Parts: sequence; structure tokens; C-alpha cells
Amino acid sequence: MTISRRKFVKAGMLVAAVAAVPASDVLGRTKHGRNGIFSLLGFAEDDPLANYTKSSFVSYINSVFQVQTTNGTVDFTLTNVNDVPSPTGGEAFSLVFHGGSEALAQNTYGVTHAALGTFQLFLVPGGSDRNGAHICVATINRVPPA
Repeated sequence: MTISRRKFVKAGMLVAAVAAVPASDVLGRTKHGRNGIFSLLGFAEDDPLANYTKSSFVSYINSVFQVQTTNGTVDFTLTNVNDVPSPTGGEAFSLVFHGGSEALAQNTYGVTHAALGTFQLFLVPGGSDRNGAHICVATINRVPPA
């Protein structure tokens, strides 16, 4: 079996390029805070939400979260943290927020909390309560590592 010079050079360049990148940069979080392949897939590099569990939010039920909208900041109160069935066996839960005088559109919003910091949440409108406050729901579903 012979290999052409062109194929040999291409393969050598590919091997050199792969060898130049540390495996931890490609596969996971490094000591520099980069998420490797996750940042390539569009995940925020230092989004603290990646480290929050259900218990992180349970501690802050009935506290105020500020949601950044195009019209300014809107205060929402976290009222419930509910388990959600996860077919993959990972952690899954929903966050239920009440607040605001106008319904938010389904979208990703910057959310700030005094203790948890600032992170991104995909919020879905969930109607309004009996007092007229609007309800938003965020579902977090973590797939366990393979």
C-alpha cells in the first residue's frame, strides 16, 4: 500500500494541529475558565447557571430576580422550584417566577439575583396569577455525562 506525498503532508498537518491543542481545551473546562467544546457549541463561557443545581434555587424561593428586557428591568419573584421527569436520568427542574405588569415574550433573558449573580435563562410565558402578575417558567434539564 502506497500513500501519496499529498496525503502524507495533509495527514501530518492535521496531526500537528490536533497535537497543538491541549485535550482539556477541547473536551472540557480548563483552569482558565474556558468551556472547550461547549463554547464552540454556543454556550456562554462563564455562565454560572452551568454550576447551579435545583438546591441552589430552592434556597431563594420568594426572593426577587431582575429580568433584563428591551423595555428595562422587571422584578420577578421565584415562587416554585419543581422536579421535572428526565428520561435521560439527569437533573431536571423548573423555576416558576411571578411578576411584571406585561407578559414577556418567550426568549432568553439576562437574569440577575443578589446572591446568584447574573446568568441567562430561557423564559416561557405561563399566563397570569389571580393578582394580575405574569408568570414565567424556565426549565433546566441536565443530561448526565456519557
